[in-house]
Amino acid sequence: MSCLDRNPRSNEIFRVSRSVIGLAPIALAIACGSATFGQQGAVTLSGSVEDPSGARIPWASVVVTEANLRVTEATTAGGDGSFRLGGLKPSDSYEVVVVGPTEFIPHRQNVSLTTDQHIELKLGIQPIIEAVVVSGESRIPDPALPKAARRRIRVGGNVQKARLIHHVPALYPPDVEREAIEGTALFEAVIDRDGTLSGLAPVNSIVDERLVTAATAALSQWRYEPARLNGQPFAVKAKLSVAFQLP
Repeated sequence: MSCLDRNPRSNEIFRVSRSVIGLAPIALAIACGSATFGQQGAVTLSGSVEDPSGARIPWASVVVTEANLRVTEATTAGGDGSFRLGGLKPSDSYEVVVVGPTEFIPHRQNVSLTTDQHIELKLGIQPIIEAVVVSGESRIPDPALPKAARRRIRVGGNVQKARLIHHVPALYPPDVEREAIEGTALFEAVIDRDGTLSGLAPVNSIVDERLVTAATAALSQWRYEPARLNGQPFAVKAKLSVAFQLP
């Protein structure tokens, strides 16, 4: 049984950041779990993800980054909204980014991790934005003024994000499952203009390599309806996380 069979929300796509024309970041999360691996002198970050009312948000993606140490690690909150990520190098300048369902605003904060820390993270609700254009009557030109030369202006700004159209579920390696090992594999890639993934590369290291291999095998078979700019396909950057969790 794959981790996606265990989690009914495993196909949910979480958007991490707003599109940027040319190379727009897209974040995807397959919510299935978290991992811990002990290292001497390492610290642990644990906590919970909540909505504004204090209720837990399940299956949120949690990514921690320390730029100076060039460390990026990831985990996924469980069904109860809690998460735990061990084996981190001590530092007082970690950044934590939490991404939940698209109805919520991604949360970002700095955390000192010189010792084990437990934090409660709240995700705000996305605001509703409406834009209205009011057109007046055509202005009658003044015949005394010279006529302006007409220019043809190419109107753009029409961006359609990439859409997953062929999904291959990741399979939990039997030996890893027998050893009761969980983990989240975080990847960077590019969704090319033909809808294939290129440059698929693992980012985090605190995860069993066998899980990384299983996730890579599945992701390499994914296909997308490519992103489009003014009707033309264009490449976008992507961050993908595959998390494996045992019941």
